[in-house]
Amino acid sequence: MITRMILLLGSSLLIASTALEAEPAPSMLSDQGQHLLMGPIEWAAEEGETPAAERSVERAQKGGGTSPGRAFLYSILVPGLGEIMNGSTLRGAVFMGIEAIGLGLYFNWNSKGKDLEKEFRQVADETWSPENYLAWRSSTISRNSSITHALPCSTYVNDYLTTGDFGDCPDSEVQQYYELIGKYDQYVSGWTDLVYAETGNPAGATQVDSVENYLSETRLAYEIQRDDSNRFLKRASAVTGLILVNHVISAIDAARVARLRSDGATAEAIERRTQFSFVLHQRQRTRVPMLMAYKPFP
Repeated sequence: MITRMILLLGSSLLIASTALEAEPAPSMLSDQGQHLLMGPIEWAAEEGETPAAERSVERAQKGGGTSPGRAFLYSILVPGLGEIMNGSTLRGAVFMGIEAIGLGLYFNWNSKGKDLEKEFRQVADETWSPENYLAWRSSTISRNSSITHALPCSTYVNDYLTTGDFGDCPDSEVQQYYELIGKYDQYVSGWTDLVYAETGNPAGATQVDSVENYLSETRLAYEIQRDDSNRFLKRASAVTGLILVNHVISAIDAARVARLRSDGATAEAIERRTQFSFVLHQRQRTRVPMLMAYKPFP
């Protein structure tokens, strides 16, 4: 997803930066009149003088850098590359470092979330019975209860019980299936370790008349695993947004550095301008990614 957005933005920039040339129409004005209409850039070009925009590009190229447009494109694809191409190695290294940290956090958290998701789904497959729940739903107690609820992928339950696969059931419903059976009390009758809360004696699924009177230790552990998985996956999703922001800020910064370099600014002057970076701020029991702007002092 991130790569597609970056490539789309880069392609749009490349298309927008392509100039369309039109054939000049004949004019009946005198040379002096044409010069007045053409303006200083075209006039200078006609007289053999290099326009300011071209002089800027030439200065950047002579200094070993690149034009602002190209610097923007380089950094939108690889954060920090545009800055490095213009000789600002430290700034480029900072953006590349943020990119590396962001990708590392994304893959780490996404991997942990997926692993935990696989684990708690396996627990559900082994210890939560759709048959028990459907038996409870068809019982008299269920019909007189206010806690009954339809089961996601209910039309695919027979295939699931036979093959262990939900078949053509949409992924969104499968996700809801594994979330709801642990999250909501009305599914407590499906857990195979169901006991009476007061005595701890085993209880039958069709005996459930009030969720306060029944307990499943497996369900409690299942909820912890599911919450941990969701937390890691949400962190990974948040990091993808920060990675994209890093691409955009780096691209803007690279274009600015290229412009300053073409105007003759020194590397020291460029490094003293306002800079941006991402930090992980410690808050209570977790770390929160934050965008920080700062200005170095000599």
